Amino acid sequence: MAYDSARGRVLLFGGEGTSGAFFNDTWEWDGESWTQVADIGPSPRTMATMACDESRGRVTLFGGYGAGRPRPRDTWEWDGEAWTQMADTGPSSRTGHALAGDKTRKHIVLFGGSAFLDPGQDPGPQGDTWVWTGDVWTKVEDTGPSARASLAMAYDPTRERTVLLGGVDGSTGNILGDTWEWDGNLWTHRTDIGPGGMVGHAMVFNGRFVETFGGRGVTGELLGNTWEWDGKHWTARQDMGPSPRTAFSLAYDSKRDRVVLFGGSTADGSHNDLWEQFQYTV
Repeated sequence: MAYDSARGRVLLFGGEGTSGAFFNDTWEWDGESWTQVADIGPSPRTMATMACDESRGRVTLFGGYGAGRPRPRDTWEWDGEAWTQMADTGPSSRTGHALAGDKTRKHIVLFGGSAFLDPGQDPGPQGDTWVWTGDVWTKVEDTGPSARASLAMAYDPTRERTVLLGGVDGSTGNILGDTWEWDGNLWTHRTDIGPGGMVGHAMVFNGRFVETFGGRGVTGELLGNTWEWDGKHWTARQDMGPSPRTAFSLAYDSKRDRVVLFGGSTADGSHNDLWEQFQYTV
């Protein structure tokens, strides 16, 4: 999912159902009901990643995989009415990567993920950073966080930083809990203290802070805690709400000041429940 700021809707695309089927349907949530708005566009897939480019009024989608494990490296954009394929070159095909919309610099940032074997490209978790400007992908960095997959990122417009948390290390296989920030030029390691090692979690900017929820911990346990990052420290906010889960989606509806969560895998299986987190003033 991603928040379509130009139209004030949470946008959801695709995923994998309980039967193992892959979807390519597109839905919008307006705070009261879901409306299916398209069933043509990107091929059916799961583990694709989306982010909103507010400067261009577009939601960008990259990567994922589908039935038979085709591994697309295509880039698509949603303009509120239709999907348009914008590129099929750039980052290698991958899953478990993260996207964030950098409102200040007017581009989309991509980091990491598990790449698939392309000519001249090693398979497995990557440590590359790319930016999408609406017409071309540009590789901007190979240093910073270690190569990893199943990480999460969110852009903090107040501090003009993209925040990265966790993932599985490409060299050791360890579950990571480190926090990094990208300022548009360099990655800076901020802390190893906070929520702890996690994979399969999600992050958003909730209008005040960067927030993370869920995922799996270092021993494989499902997580159900909410944490907030203020630029210096992680603070546990609550442990009440959606059940512990992974493989879900988060988006922040800035028009309604709500964090929206949909679906995911819990101890009881896959779900299609929808939750909203009401924000507050501190």
